[in-house]
Amino acid sequence: MDPMAKHGERAKRALATGTEKAYMGIAAAEAIIVSAVAWAYFGLVQTNVPTVDPRTRTVPVYISNFIFAQLFSVAYVYDALRARNFIQLVLHAIFNLMILIYACLQISQTRTALSALQGSAQRCGNFARCFGEGSLFNTILGLFIVTPIVVGFATIAYAFLIRRLVQQFGWAEFRLVGASPEMKRIHREYQTLVSLLKLLFFFSLAFCLAVIPHPRRLSSPKNNTAEFVITIIAMPLTPIVILACGYAVRKENMPLMIACLSMMILGLAYFIYKLTSMFLPYATRLYINTRITMVLFASFAILILIVTFIYGCLCLSNFGKGLIEAHRNPENKTSLWSVGSSRRAKESSEEGRKAEHGRLVVDS
Repeated sequence: MDPMAKHGERAKRALATGTEKAYMGIAAAEAIIVSAVAWAYFGLVQTNVPTVDPRTRTVPVYISNFIFAQLFSVAYVYDALRARNFIQLVLHAIFNLMILIYACLQISQTRTALSALQGSAQRCGNFARCFGEGSLFNTILGLFIVTPIVVGFATIAYAFLIRRLVQQFGWAEFRLVGASPEMKRIHREYQTLVSLLKLLFFFSLAFCLAVIPHPRRLSSPKNNTAEFVITIIAMPLTPIVILACGYAVRKENMPLMIACLSMMILGLAYFIYKLTSMFLPYATRLYINTRITMVLFASFAILILIVTFIYGCLCLSNFGKGLIEAHRNPENKTSLWSVGSSRRAKESSEEGRKAEHGRLVVDS
């Protein structure tokens, strides 16, 4: 088989090369190790701190967000490798750095919780004390150190592999949009937008999942019910808006795209309000030990939402410039969580090879 044709056939398969398999393998190993550590941490606290104390309520938030992050990370990586989207891989490495920051801050947050608990309880279950020498915290600290190390080494490995995958995925982009610098720019802005939408999905839902279990502590007493209802509505609405935005930018539906951008502005206002409300005087005792987690996720959501809005405007300005034709290409797999039609891609590839063979015969 012709080397170019062989490369084209390989490019249609997910995890077709050793580099892709290595990237996926590291992501899966990281998810398994970090999730196991998170569950062990959760088990130790639940077993040895049986009383429901507001200073230890950060534990369910920690475990749920960490498990959710690792499941999302594996799906995000596979989607990027399947779609040959190196921009999404770069964003995944950045996402891993955010998780690294979160893991490091959890050490300080848990230290604060257990040191405060030490004053009201001499023992922590099977441990003589909650904080100090031979305490529950020192045992948990050993687990905490594992997570940043694993995530840190994985991020370094991702950076090394991304450099190799950029060249590999360049062929897929060339086959899709050609050699035009303008079309490459437009296509990469599109890829960046859909990749950011997926990150926005994670951080929005992670924040909502952290808020809902404790609405009385995370809301103004006067507006507790209203804010709780808004958060409940936001959970199913977020993926709907994200999918609608992905559909609008792919089909170049301007009215729907404008509506999605307007929803992003409303979402930005919501997150800014929630972030600022955490530092109001009444919230000093309400948050107790979840402030770090909530501020971190709200800040990440705001940052990603702003960048997503900017790229949404850029993609809106690119409507009608020819990218929609590339979207109709059966080899295109860059849509939002789409699975390319292998049958159509195979038929298109066969037709292309026959046409190329015909041209070679005529030329000879």
